Amino acid sequence: MGIKAMPEYADPYHKRPLTMGEIGCFLSHYTIWYNVLERGQEVVMVLEDDIRFEPYFRQKVMGLLEETRRLSIDWDLIYLGRKRLAEADGEEWVEGSKHLVWAGYSYWTLGYLLASSGARKLVEGQPLARLLPVDEYLPIMSDRHPEELWKAHFSPRDLRVMSAAPLLLFPTHYTGEQGYVSDTEDSITVPSVSPHQRDDL
Repeated sequence: MGIKAMPEYADPYHKRPLTMGEIGCFLSHYTIWYNVLERGQEVVMVLEDDIRFEPYFRQKVMGLLEETRRLSIDWDLIYLGRKRLAEADGEEWVEGSKHLVWAGYSYWTLGYLLASSGARKLVEGQPLARLLPVDEYLPIMSDRHPEELWKAHFSPRDLRVMSAAPLLLFPTHYTGEQGYVSDTEDSITVPSVSPHQRDDL
C-alpha cells in the first residue's frame, strides 16, 4: 500500500512533522476499520492500551447502544473517551438523550464504538495517501476540524460522531505525570522533505 504524509501537516502545538509513532498508531486503527468491512461486522469497540474504565463501564456502554436503537439515531462513531479541545465549537445534546452529545473538535482515540457505516467512510476517505494523526483525521471526517487546508484533502466529510456524556474512559496517565509515556509523541519524526520529493514512507 502507498503511504504518504500530508505535505501541509505540522503538529498544531510543536510545529513538527508526523512522527513514526503517529504513523503506527494510525495504521493500527486503519487495520481495524478495514477488518470491520472485510468481516461484515456491524459494531465494534476500539480500545487503546493506556486507559482506565469508569465504574459499571460495560453496563453503561450497553445503555448507550440501547439508547441509539430506542431513539433510531443514525451514527457512525461514538467516543467513549476523548479530549474536548477548548476551542471546540458548541456541542448539542442528541435529541431525546441524556447520555450522548454530537461531538465537536476532539483529540484522543482512547476508546470508541464504531459502526460499519463509520468504518466504510473512514476507509473510503483514503487517508493513507495523505496521512496525518488519527485524532486529527476523525474530526476532519466529521467536518468539525478548524484547519481548512487539511479538510480540503477529504470529501465527503459526513462522519456522524457522538460522544458519551459523561465520558466512560480516561487515560491512565496525563502529560507530565509520573509514569507518563507516549509512543507517538516521543518517537522520531518523518524526515522533512519538500512535497515534490516526498516518496512513500
